[in-house]
Amino acid sequence: MSEPRPETVASVLRSRWVKSLAVAAGVAFLVALIYQVRSTVAPFVLGAVAAYIVSPAVEFFHVKLRLPRVVVVAALMLTLTALIVGSIALGISYLVRTVERVVPQAERALCPEPEGKTFAERIRCAFESIPNEIRVQIEQALEHLPATIRENFREISVSVLRGFGAVFGVLLGIILASFRFVLFFVVTGYLLVDLPNLKRRAAGLLPERHKEGILRVLREIDRDIHAYYRGLLVVCLALCVIYSVGLLLCGVDFAILIGVAGGLADMVPYLGLVVGMLPALLFSFVPYGGLLKPLGVVLVFAFGETFAGMVLVPKIIGPKVGIHPVAVLLAIMVFGHLMGFLGVVFAVPLAAVVKVLAGELLRHYKSSQAPATKG
Repeated sequence: MSEPRPETVASVLRSRWVKSLAVAAGVAFLVALIYQVRSTVAPFVLGAVAAYIVSPAVEFFHVKLRLPRVVVVAALMLTLTALIVGSIALGISYLVRTVERVVPQAERALCPEPEGKTFAERIRCAFESIPNEIRVQIEQALEHLPATIRENFREISVSVLRGFGAVFGVLLGIILASFRFVLFFVVTGYLLVDLPNLKRRAAGLLPERHKEGILRVLREIDRDIHAYYRGLLVVCLALCVIYSVGLLLCGVDFAILIGVAGGLADMVPYLGLVVGMLPALLFSFVPYGGLLKPLGVVLVFAFGETFAGMVLVPKIIGPKVGIHPVAVLLAIMVFGHLMGFLGVVFAVPLAAVVKVLAGELLRHYKSSQAPATKG
């Protein structure tokens, strides 16, 4: 059996399909590698995605208004930071005011005449308001407490140490999450400033023979994805108005803040229900005034999600991206199964990429099937 000639091997390696398969294998390897270290690279990937999404706004202020790019990015980062810090401060202030309102009500319920009494007297009054059977059981438990501690000192010590370990783990998780959040902002800012240079360098790495075709496909993908996010922004702003007005009519505290947060969170499918409806339900129950207000909150969010899904998304996003609503649902299910939460977040943009690439492959296939010429 003869060995393959070197020129035959070289011709195979120069084949367009072999090069395409090599590129596809390289991309698949890179995606698999990123997936394996996803928790580490998540701030960088999300920062790159965020920079790509908001880059048109930066380009508008930089080109149209002739503002320095660094100034535009700095103003954008400061605005987002102020919004986040302000939202957290408002939430904390509301919780403090709620506690200040609920604690006196609880004191009056337990001790009807708290005026002029010390804290110890109030505690004694509250203890005396407990039913006699339960109070006797509490007194017996307190009497046997030292003996119980001595008998089970080892188990109690282990439980206490485990509790300290759990608290330390929670604190460490909060610190790491805060660090990743700050890193996300830093990466987003750097990429927004340097995005034009990065695009030029990436374009310079493309082979000259196929450069124009690759750039054309990338421009189509870029057009569809940005059209999707522009339409999604319109939908989210409409939901902000619907949620805010509805919660104001229901009399929920911080209705505008909750409505805006819930509407913007709807950039991720159904996340607005978690970010908006749960706090709204909590604030509608505290202080408790019946079920009418919580029922109104549920109806507001149900109307918003239904109106967005049946009217806004098909009319605004569908024509811009050119993807059928059934295909959108299929993309959410498929990419959510493959990539988890991130797959749900980026299902529609990924579907737009698949649509453009499939159209390009179909064009190549049709052009390669040239009709045979008659001799």
